[in-house]
Amino acid sequence: MSTNPKNILVLTDWYLPGYKAGGPIRSLANLIATLKDVQFYVVTRITDHYSSSPYPNIAPNTWIKHSVNCMVFYFDEKSITLSAIKTLLSERDYNKVYLNSLFSPKFTLLPLIAIKQLKLKHKTILAPRGMLKAGALSVKAGKKKAFLSISKMIGLYNSISWHATSEEEVNEIKLHFTKATSILLAPNIASAIAKKRDKPIKKEGELRLICIARISAEKGITEALTYLKDAQLKQNVRCDFYGTIQNESFLAACKALASTIAGVAVEFKGEVPPDKIPTLLAHYHFFYMPTLGENFGHAIAEALNSGTPVIISNKTPWRNLAEKNAGWDLPLESAAFVKVLQECLSMDNDSYQRKSESAYQLAHRISLDKKIIEAQYSLFQ
Repeated sequence: MSTNPKNILVLTDWYLPGYKAGGPIRSLANLIATLKDVQFYVVTRITDHYSSSPYPNIAPNTWIKHSVNCMVFYFDEKSITLSAIKTLLSERDYNKVYLNSLFSPKFTLLPLIAIKQLKLKHKTILAPRGMLKAGALSVKAGKKKAFLSISKMIGLYNSISWHATSEEEVNEIKLHFTKATSILLAPNIASAIAKKRDKPIKKEGELRLICIARISAEKGITEALTYLKDAQLKQNVRCDFYGTIQNESFLAACKALASTIAGVAVEFKGEVPPDKIPTLLAHYHFFYMPTLGENFGHAIAEALNSGTPVIISNKTPWRNLAEKNAGWDLPLESAAFVKVLQECLSMDNDSYQRKSESAYQLAHRISLDKKIIEAQYSLFQ
């Protein structure tokens, strides 16, 4: 661990009090909250994801103390220029510059140009945040493929370090950036463990499912509905989806599919602020998300933390859940999910409460893993 606080400049599209961008905000906030003896300077925009309204009571374009070890500079949109970023990069001697995205035009590409001009690439770390996963690259695939080709051609990412959060992401970086020579592995940090809340009684023939994720294709919303339909549960089943709606036509297609599922009440409930999630999870039996791929899955971690067993795909770092009695990580195939959904519907309360306790204990063990915290410190050595 570092004995002297280091100055780390972070550039990221969205930060607290924002929450609509999900995982990248949570990953960064948990990192900063954990490394209490490192001084962070976060540069971000003054609006949340998919919002044009500035955060209330926050002055733009000036440093504001956010927490003991974190200052934040909230840009208004018109002020994000190459010149302004160069000024911020030059105003103090930063030990490292940390970029919290791969594709961001204003908070990765513009800074990388400034970093190259100021000869700071040797201090730069970039976290792809799962954006090199096949599922993520398949969304707006043409634009992303063109961007990657051009960036490699001009050497935009040459001579920087990379922050991978899993062995899988190490391999993804090597696959797409063959010249990457410095890849640092440090798993994401889950939110601090909470006191376990009581879970609802689980009656045989009753099932309450919750999904907390952006309502978008890569989160497996269509698959979640399709598997529910294939399971033919036709009983007292509820499945509620919470999350930012990114595309109204995709939502309409999901609602149309949901309307064909007999015996299952499906609702799309919209966004939920992070501080409301633990209370919300206490009302449901299982967290359900057949995602196409997660770099970490903070919502999954939050579910386990609340003692909510999970039914997820095997495209996340949360693996071998069945043997830990904390849920299931399944291949993206209807038969696998149908079998588990039917098992969950018929599960009795004793079996369910044991599974709930195992989910909570798994989250607890991970939150206390000192190796994960030490790996975060090593990023900035």
